[in-house]
Amino acid sequence: MTLEIAIVFAVILAALALFITEKFPVDQVALSIPVVLLLAGVLEPQEAVSGFSNEATITVAAMLVLSIGLLKTGAIAAIGRWAQSARLGGTESKLILLCCIVAPISAFLNNTAVVVVFLPVFLAVAQQTGEPASRFLMPLSFSAILGGTVTLIGTSTNLVVYGMARNRGFDDLHLFSIAPMGLIYCAIGLLYLFTVGRKLIPRRPGQSDLTGKYDVREFMTELHVRPDSPAAGKTFAEVRWGEMYGVSILGLRRAARSLWGPVANRRVTPGDVLYAQGHSRNLLRLAEKEKLDTPVVRQSPVNLATGDARLAEILVAPASPLVGRTLKEARFQQRYDATVLAIQHHGRTERERLVEVRIEPGDLLLVHGAAPALESLAGETGFVPLSEVKGPAGPRPRALFAVLILIGVVVAAGSGLISVLPAAMAGVLLMLFTGCVKLEEVYEEMDWMVVLLLAGAIPLGIAMDKTGAAAWLAEIVASVFGPHGDRAVVGAFYLMTSVLTSIMSNNATAVVMTPIALVTAQDLGMNPYALLIAVMLGASADFMTPIGYQTNTLIYGPGGYKFADYTKVGAPLNLLLLITATILIPIFWPS
Repeated sequence: MTLEIAIVFAVILAALALFITEKFPVDQVALSIPVVLLLAGVLEPQEAVSGFSNEATITVAAMLVLSIGLLKTGAIAAIGRWAQSARLGGTESKLILLCCIVAPISAFLNNTAVVVVFLPVFLAVAQQTGEPASRFLMPLSFSAILGGTVTLIGTSTNLVVYGMARNRGFDDLHLFSIAPMGLIYCAIGLLYLFTVGRKLIPRRPGQSDLTGKYDVREFMTELHVRPDSPAAGKTFAEVRWGEMYGVSILGLRRAARSLWGPVANRRVTPGDVLYAQGHSRNLLRLAEKEKLDTPVVRQSPVNLATGDARLAEILVAPASPLVGRTLKEARFQQRYDATVLAIQHHGRTERERLVEVRIEPGDLLLVHGAAPALESLAGETGFVPLSEVKGPAGPRPRALFAVLILIGVVVAAGSGLISVLPAAMAGVLLMLFTGCVKLEEVYEEMDWMVVLLLAGAIPLGIAMDKTGAAAWLAEIVASVFGPHGDRAVVGAFYLMTSVLTSIMSNNATAVVMTPIALVTAQDLGMNPYALLIAVMLGASADFMTPIGYQTNTLIYGPGGYKFADYTKVGAPLNLLLLITATILIPIFWPS
């Protein structure tokens, strides 16, 4: 092993550790990879920045824009509403219909965006049928993942493998090359979900009362404003107590009248009795600094949803401006005129030190505010209302244009008339010039994390090729599995990729495994496309954890799942799909 190979492996291990611990955002870690390799002398400057101009990166970005166009025009939401209102026999029929809609849509659109749109639909159907959300949301996520394996554009992972293969001269794949295998793979997965998997999916009854679900105390703490308080005469927005002390002011009593709801624009007046919520230590600190009477716990319960005030449960989507920031940094209360009472992250509820919690995709926020403020929040980019909150007014009447543009892209790329990249770029221009999506919406709603992750990780694949790290690993894999035949090698690559993708980004996994697969195929005289497809499918096969694939993360909180639920349902599915891939891939791509 040379020094350069050792450096590449050290970078991979360091990145893997950071991906797992989530100490830093994954895109930030990915962007660090080419910088470290450049400074270490492993990569040249043009190689370090090649990820930004790579065909895979640009194609993924273009497909994300097409997804935004379909979402903004309401085309996908209209399909969801139709499915929700369809009159079928029972709960199982409704679920099967929804999953059979989600899977084919995910074959052509970003599956994370599809899950964000359909999540409220699945929740509404669960409520209509009297079933807990947990029985519906895992099939939603798994159906989207399975659907993404049917076409080359179904998931960014497929495009990464496709782009890296083309850069190395393997350009025989086209849009529907994997469709025959993908359709069988997807059908087997869905059949499992509707039979054995359905029996394994947990039944976790949810609570319709949001205060009970988040265990928000039904009593408030009273803070009495003294005449010498430095806050007297200022608005609550100006004093910024939520940011400074981590205390939420939910209402006040003034002249024997209780005023509930947002108080940001109200002025603090001596004699006011403030209804506050927060950690006792923070309340005492606030009382001391702002000269308020010592907090007294109010013994009678308080109804937080009274008058104009409402409670809403909001899911944080990947495109949310809150992602990676705290409520304090985002100035949430001042910006949205609403108060966050609790945050649920990976099944854990945080009710104290809320302003210090760094928000991640999939987090649930319990928000208190006036109905108009909550409706406005529900219409903001990256926020998905899970409770009864009306969204914005009807979408722009461009849905048909958006659908026709996507069909045009699929037909052009699928027929071989042009490759995927120019077809997708042409589709983006048509989306923009027909008004299906606005340029500022692209800036706001693009999932830049995926784009930056690819731009940072792709140079790692170049470094593995250049230093011989890929060849070194390929030699080990070939010596261990090669004597047992093609199926053993295909199964080994699928298994290694699926295990790796459960603990780190699926795109980063594809970047690492693709060059190893190509060199291994060359060493063993195998069909290289067999191992490329194994990497594609394996990188998407994260059904055992809620953290390896973003769609699984998004349903974690709303479904009330536990970490072990994913393993219980996903482990048999992973095994079934491993067997399917091991048997069928060598048949479709023989040596």
